[in-house]
Amino acid sequence: MFPQDQLTRVTELTTAKLESRRPPPTLPGEILKLFGILILATRFQFGSRADLWATAPRSKHMPVPAFGARTGMFRHCFDALWSALTFSRQPAGGGPANGQSGGEHYRWALINDFISSTNAHREAHVAPRDTICVDESKIKRYGAGGPWISIGLPMYVTIDRKPENGCEIQNAACGQSGIMLRLHRVTTSADPTRQHVRGREPGAAWHSRFTALFGPWAGSDRIACADSYFSSVEAALALKGTGLRLIGVVKTTHRRLPMASLAARELRGRGSWVSMVPTDTSGAPDLMAAMWADRNRPVFVATAGSARPGAPCERLRWRQIYGGAERVAVSVPQPEVAEIYYGCCAQICRHNRWRQDVLRLEHKLGTHDWSQRVNISFLGVFLFDAWLLLSGAPGPASLNQAALYEDLAPGLIASTFDSTGARPPAATGETNPTPPLGYGVGVHLTPKTKRRHPSACGAGVFLAQRRCCVCTTHTSTLVCSDCRQLDGGREMFVCEAKAGRNCFASHVPSAHDAVL
Repeated sequence: MFPQDQLTRVTELTTAKLESRRPPPTLPGEILKLFGILILATRFQFGSRADLWATAPRSKHMPVPAFGARTGMFRHCFDALWSALTFSRQPAGGGPANGQSGGEHYRWALINDFISSTNAHREAHVAPRDTICVDESKIKRYGAGGPWISIGLPMYVTIDRKPENGCEIQNAACGQSGIMLRLHRVTTSADPTRQHVRGREPGAAWHSRFTALFGPWAGSDRIACADSYFSSVEAALALKGTGLRLIGVVKTTHRRLPMASLAARELRGRGSWVSMVPTDTSGAPDLMAAMWADRNRPVFVATAGSARPGAPCERLRWRQIYGGAERVAVSVPQPEVAEIYYGCCAQICRHNRWRQDVLRLEHKLGTHDWSQRVNISFLGVFLFDAWLLLSGAPGPASLNQAALYEDLAPGLIASTFDSTGARPPAATGETNPTPPLGYGVGVHLTPKTKRRHPSACGAGVFLAQRRCCVCTTHTSTLVCSDCRQLDGGREMFVCEAKAGRNCFASHVPSAHDAVL
């Protein structure tokens, strides 16, 4: 499910950023290993990422994560890769300092390549069935952002009916499998590449939007099922002009719909419906408006389906009967247009809910970089799509979603992507080889816990810091773990690799019998 060209791009861009900070370059296999560690981290409860590299358990009843020994990756190596991880190529320079138009477009470049690569990969490898679900996804992000400032998330979106605030991505998914097909970012009106979304916008804007969401399947006569955010008479006609059909629920964007006539019709009760079909100049039906009486009365605008009776809607509901409560099957008649719509419309909502509640990449891994948050959320889309692909494959019963992640993480961590076709290493005869060094195992950097008094540094409380013992120029809040034990409690402050310095790599071979 992950595009191979994107893996190559991530490796090149991350290597370029690492070389500017002087750590060694990375490889595609190491990027996959990093992805495996990110998945593995979602299976643990932790306060900060540093706890995952701890070697002593906080309680005798809890296993120690010890990611250094388990995964073979130092914590400082993980931090260097995490801070340098780049998914899209941002052009040199930048937009205006006030964050308008070009500045916003420049910042969106941090995720544009990932979206384009995803859309091209799905267009080439995934063919949807006869229905396509259209909806929006929210990527959790709380922090600086919005059109009023030139840093942070370029467009910060809050929607009452969504549990999280942050970045809004509009997308299309297969109506049967739920696999994501297209991703499209939502920008502010100041962005020159802005494409309007509301049904009250002109037909030309709708044509450009549908080209972005349905371009690969134009003319295929598939049915798009959309909620009230996308649905209107103008949207139905614009989509019909591209060779696709629409079934959508209309709430506020009801221009050119006979809402008063539908509301005046008398319905017998729950499960009854009424429809109105205008005709074009040739006498053929152009589109249909239908109202169905359920717990509420949704109004559909459609260029597909019909008002013929469809399969009844079956639900299990609690009912109080003689002797106690019992779950009973409730059957509600519905028209064919409602059957098609409700069989497809919830695919993206299910995708969002299960990706955020089961995988929990957005909740477990915190970051101050908005582009890192969005790109890692896109990674979660690929992981959930992999489970959808596995669960829909023929054969014996597949794993549940959590079990798939637990099996996928070790496979990525032990990936042989960079050594495919190479001979295995020769046997050394050692029965217990020395495990590789990891953060928390052997020599490592550890934060200084002592804090400076507020009177010594003005307002606030800060970590104590000293000059680096190697470069003697920069200050650091990190100390070597073994120097304190070897030198009678003296602490050796050393610069970290994340700051773009190679002090720790030089200190270890010169002061300890170990190498990085």
